[in-house]
Amino acid sequence: MLGAVVESTATTVVVFLPLGLLKGVVGAFFRALCLTLAVAVLLSLLFALTLIPLLVERFVSEERFRHTSHRFIEPVNRAYESAVRWALNRRWVVAAGTLLSVALTVFCYFHVETGFLPEMDEGGYVLDYLAPPGTALSETDRIVRLIEDRIKRMPETAAFSRRTGAEMGFFTTVQNEGDILVKLKPRSERKRDVYEVMNDLRGQVTRNIPRIQIEFVQLLQDMIGDLEGEPQPVEIKLFGSDMNSLEGLAEELGPKIQKIPGIVDYKAIQKGNPEIVIHVDPVQAGRLGLSVEQVAQQASAGLLGATETELRQADRTIGIRVRYPDAFRFDYSNVRQFPILTPSKQIVPLSALADIEQVRGETQLMRENQRLMALLTARLEDPDLGSAISYVKQVLSATTLPVGTTYEIGGQYEAQQSAFRDLLSVLGLGLAAVLIVLVVQFRAFRPSLIILSAAPLSLLGVFAILQLTGTALNVSLFMGIILMVGLVV
Repeated sequence: MLGAVVESTATTVVVFLPLGLLKGVVGAFFRALCLTLAVAVLLSLLFALTLIPLLVERFVSEERFRHTSHRFIEPVNRAYESAVRWALNRRWVVAAGTLLSVALTVFCYFHVETGFLPEMDEGGYVLDYLAPPGTALSETDRIVRLIEDRIKRMPETAAFSRRTGAEMGFFTTVQNEGDILVKLKPRSERKRDVYEVMNDLRGQVTRNIPRIQIEFVQLLQDMIGDLEGEPQPVEIKLFGSDMNSLEGLAEELGPKIQKIPGIVDYKAIQKGNPEIVIHVDPVQAGRLGLSVEQVAQQASAGLLGATETELRQADRTIGIRVRYPDAFRFDYSNVRQFPILTPSKQIVPLSALADIEQVRGETQLMRENQRLMALLTARLEDPDLGSAISYVKQVLSATTLPVGTTYEIGGQYEAQQSAFRDLLSVLGLGLAAVLIVLVVQFRAFRPSLIILSAAPLSLLGVFAILQLTGTALNVSLFMGIILMVGLVV
């Protein structure tokens, strides 16, 4: 009896131990759980061998125990004995049923929804917004106030705060973007969960304020994604040697990606602010007695401004910058007619001395492993990450890529695949450890393998429940599958 108790406990504990080998954020979460469960099970063994017998001896009479045992256990024993005899007399039926169970398990595994982390209602959300490049701070504020009005009218809203043109930490301050942090009422006081609230607000903003780009996240999930290094559920990485080619491919893929069921908050390459680039022609300037530097100095003084005098105050001096008004500086036709004074006191337009063109500036250039990269990201309306990525792969496969361009799928999908591979390795190590314990107990491989075969067959129930309930297989559920192996055996 003692050996059976110890060995049954050992089969459970040895399944926990490989979880300590997991890496990354998933490993950080489950390593503590692994240690806690192992210690708890070992303590339960200690109590089972020491305290429980004493309590039974003190409080449970032998006659009452036998009566209770006969009343409840005997019917179970008889039913179990009948089932075993039936199975032994119909071995081909059992074998066929086993093969069918394995086939159904494989079918359910490839058709079950998959995700990375479990969905949860955190009681609030963050709305990140981005106005068109070049939008003034006052205009961004006006647009965002329209979003605030809709947030106020939602019955689930408890409070919110907003930042515009400011970032925390070491990020660059940009006047056309910011975020709104919304706190919802307690779950018992609202009819809709946080996902329904976000979807409702997303629809209102998309229909009524199309100029602004928005993205919804929950704070904790976003922080975990940042720790994992994969903040977005869907990330499409385009690699190539020419940024213009990558931008063209991104514009082609954008409408196709946004049509995929479940894809929301799509974000493409962020365009920079509009710029005017002036290339001074040294030959034309030289004919009028000007150098390139002299032309540039005059244009810079008029368009960007020059400090002409100072205003003295008690504790400091403030420079007074003189320049053309914004109405002139921000108008392309006016810039072309900007007056340049020659040494002969003639006035000529800037366009006579330089090539002037309007372009979009680059806000950032991204590289990964020294390769030029364009990043497309999106979030999901439902937790089925696997199906969404399957559609994304179909879109990418049907698109003709420019020569020298490749793509990779990253984001939480990449983190999910890495975590699943690690968990499969842990599951394999757990099964091997359980087999060793069984071989030590029975001193034979055949009965040990027969007992261990119950663990894979039990997966049919797991995947069937996931299919029936529409629950996505994620790292937490995978963890439960690993723990189940020790419990089943």
